Amino acid sequence: MYRSPLSIAIGLALCSTSWQSIANDNVDVITVTAPTVKLAQAQATAIGHATAPDLAAWLDSAPGANVNRNGPVTGIAQYRGLFGDRVAVAVDGHTIIGAGPNAMDAPMSYVTPLMVQSVSLYRGITPVSAAIDSIGGSVAIEMRKASFSDSNHWQYKGAALGGLRFENSADTLASWVNVANREQALLLFANRQTGDSIEDGDNNLITPTQYDKIQAGIDYRLKHQGGQSGISYHYSDTQDSGTPALPMDIDFIKGHRVNLDGSFDWANWQIDWLVGYLDAEHAMDNYLLRNNPNNAKYRKNYATATSSDFKLHGQYKDAEQTWTLGLDGVLAEHDSTITNPNNAMFKVINFNQVEDNRISAFAQWQGQYDDNTYSVGVRVKHNSANAGEVAHHMAASNMMINNLVNAINSADRKVTDTNVDLAFNLQSIMTEQVKLYVGIGVKQRAPSYQERYLWMPMEATGGLADGKTYVGNINLDSETAYQLDLGLNYHNGNFYFAPHIYYQRIDDYIQGTPSDNPAVKMIANMMSNDPSPLVFSNVEAKLYGADLNWHYLLNPNWKLSGQAAYTRGERADIDDNLYRIAPANATVALGYIANRWQATLEVKGYRAQNKISDTNLEQETAGYGLVNLAVDFDISDALSLRGGIDNLLDRQYQSHLSGYYRPAATIGQPLNRVPGEGANYYLELDYRF
Repeated sequence: MYRSPLSIAIGLALCSTSWQSIANDNVDVITVTAPTVKLAQAQATAIGHATAPDLAAWLDSAPGANVNRNGPVTGIAQYRGLFGDRVAVAVDGHTIIGAGPNAMDAPMSYVTPLMVQSVSLYRGITPVSAAIDSIGGSVAIEMRKASFSDSNHWQYKGAALGGLRFENSADTLASWVNVANREQALLLFANRQTGDSIEDGDNNLITPTQYDKIQAGIDYRLKHQGGQSGISYHYSDTQDSGTPALPMDIDFIKGHRVNLDGSFDWANWQIDWLVGYLDAEHAMDNYLLRNNPNNAKYRKNYATATSSDFKLHGQYKDAEQTWTLGLDGVLAEHDSTITNPNNAMFKVINFNQVEDNRISAFAQWQGQYDDNTYSVGVRVKHNSANAGEVAHHMAASNMMINNLVNAINSADRKVTDTNVDLAFNLQSIMTEQVKLYVGIGVKQRAPSYQERYLWMPMEATGGLADGKTYVGNINLDSETAYQLDLGLNYHNGNFYFAPHIYYQRIDDYIQGTPSDNPAVKMIANMMSNDPSPLVFSNVEAKLYGADLNWHYLLNPNWKLSGQAAYTRGERADIDDNLYRIAPANATVALGYIANRWQATLEVKGYRAQNKISDTNLEQETAGYGLVNLAVDFDISDALSLRGGIDNLLDRQYQSHLSGYYRPAATIGQPLNRVPGEGANYYLELDYRF
């Protein structure tokens, strides 16, 4: 049966990625599918739209997962209260390093929805084999690859998709073609997405929220004795796209990504390897897409990042156990320079030749004893960071700025850390219907380059979008999380129910705290009207909560499913809450399928969030509910028509995970949250050949 390219697999505990095989005897998997997959086969009902401008939106379908939204193409993955660099995101096993210091090009923005085969989220304690840094979980995206045919003659297949979202005049055009025989396969794809600014539920135009994205690529596979290998190239180009929760919008983001990968058998081992290279450049400004009447405050930031990554994993498996050994590495360099097009003298070197290198090795064992499946792993990580000298055009005339420039340029900027991750997972079969899951972990994360080297009070904070200015701290310690997860899977005929509870204490959690540096305070107040800038510091934190997913097959045509999640994030050293924690939420979906029709009515509810961070001057948000409708009709075996309405009741709301609205010249005032999108109708036509 044809499975739509929109299908998503949300894997729980241990699951396999596209380029390596991980033992999965104790895996519990939720499959969030496109409507083309039959209702009875799906573990949960959710829909991924090809017309969505950002793949990150699909994470809303997984229990405990959410998205921090700073713009239509700037979604940042959040899982159980942790987000940004703490959540590892890999595409076909590759770590994606964006160019933007404010995460305008977050990793999932480098993926086109049409070409996605699956998105896997590890629920519970992430195994060490999943990623170098997985303190906040791991998301593995599997892209469509060139596939071989069963014939010695060349054969072809493909798909074309067109989509419209009517309220903001958005359109999607995408296609892929696969040409292959038994030994060689070639895949080509292209995708274009554009959209105007959206309106909220009260018909207010939210500007700037337009977007313009192009992605294209090629993948070639060669089958050889004992395995296969391949080479791929992916081009992404985002133009003139709004990020209203950030101080600037996207001029352009261009990325060139080249990957080599392969697998082969050696003795009793399966060997998987890959190397990748990404060259990304990014320009942003505060005047082209938003109203800025003060020419003296025009700002343009040009940022670049180059990164190389590699993986070499070997797996040995017999009837009783599986060993997985591996080497992984990511080497990245960042630069960022801020200018004013109206002032040739204005120049701030924000990040200069910043190096962020992470190399690690791991060993993981999985075995079975009676009805218990165990997994134990350890990963050792060597992290090294360094930065070149910075500069500011006002350093000669402003003593405070000169002090900050001299302070970082005279500092020892080279830092090394050695971290260790440990993970233990157990799944025990209690009865035919009940499985027990226990996960214990110790995970560490070295600071990001922004947290170390942001020397001037600015908002280049990896997408925090709290309206505060920050400075970094070269001497930050690595975070250390002590994690516990308990889960239960109950499956009895047509009913499935899987709750989890979790707790983690994070020592040396990296959080902004009030700066006591007079130069930092004076410059922040003078330049950004921020009298209380923050400095990245090590504090103590704890997160705990519960999430669940369930489904019930009412009959062959009707299915009821849902999920719920609650996360509490607190400082453990003072009486305060962690910033940008998703409120308690729940989803219930009623699905229907008959002949060529499939439909889903979904209700999402979010509680008010009043557990907010005083340190970040975070604002409370009210609760709200959304109703979404999706319908799918198979016109023929090759042609499908999908349509629906998001926010069917045109509800006016503000998501707690939206940043604060910055362009005050249009709607709202500074530090009001960006409103959610009102009712939007969409159509998608999918043709397969």
